[in-house]
Amino acid sequence: MVQILKKNENVIKYLEKTKNANLNILAFLVFDSDADVYICNDDITNGVIVGSQSRNFFYVDTHNKDFFDEFLKMIPSGHKLFSGVAQDVADSILVDKETVWQTPCKVFVHNGLMQLSPNSDFAIEKLTEADAKEVDEYYTYRSEGSVERLRKDIRLMDSACIRVDSTLAAWCLVHAEDCSMGPLYTKEEFRGRGLGLATACDVAKKMIAKGMKPHAQIASDNIASLALINKLEGMEYSHDCVWFGLEN
Repeated sequence: MVQILKKNENVIKYLEKTKNANLNILAFLVFDSDADVYICNDDITNGVIVGSQSRNFFYVDTHNKDFFDEFLKMIPSGHKLFSGVAQDVADSILVDKETVWQTPCKVFVHNGLMQLSPNSDFAIEKLTEADAKEVDEYYTYRSEGSVERLRKDIRLMDSACIRVDSTLAAWCLVHAEDCSMGPLYTKEEFRGRGLGLATACDVAKKMIAKGMKPHAQIASDNIASLALINKLEGMEYSHDCVWFGLEN
């Protein structure tokens, strides 16, 4: 039987045991006090599913396929988005399911051991909410509502940008939803100067200063961003994950 809980100490302790694999879920629980936590048969060792029914948005950490199947039966039908699910978890729960779409990603996490200090001849500023619309124009996952989500990210979380002659040239921010870094982007005409790396470094330093662990999920086919994240000192590959959609 699937039960619905709210965030509690046992859920946090369980997720913390998996370390880097569930940084996104832990962050979501911190920033969304109304998040639902699903467990199976009153036993947290079966894993957890965390999310919001109102937004059809969920995180999963369970290898128990029966638990996942029962969860799908109890939530309203329709399109469901599953965020940053560790690849080994996805392989277990999607055995007999056809996803509407999938985006494989590589997860990088900062090891806390290196100094983050790239050189940049340009001043680094924080993005403003007014920048959200322009940032969205270059956002790979631009969609209905993404401008407002970016405004929220900029308002609540750390960000960095570089302007060249008052033109927004490069930027990096942190998603309020799961505290992952991104989007990170440099306009084509300003590439090759290390601007993107400088903004990413600035954001990572701010996160570390607040006791947070910088992490990023980068689409496996995004060669440019993968090359850039590998230049950011201390960022190490952790594991593969996948975003996917299901109709239930």
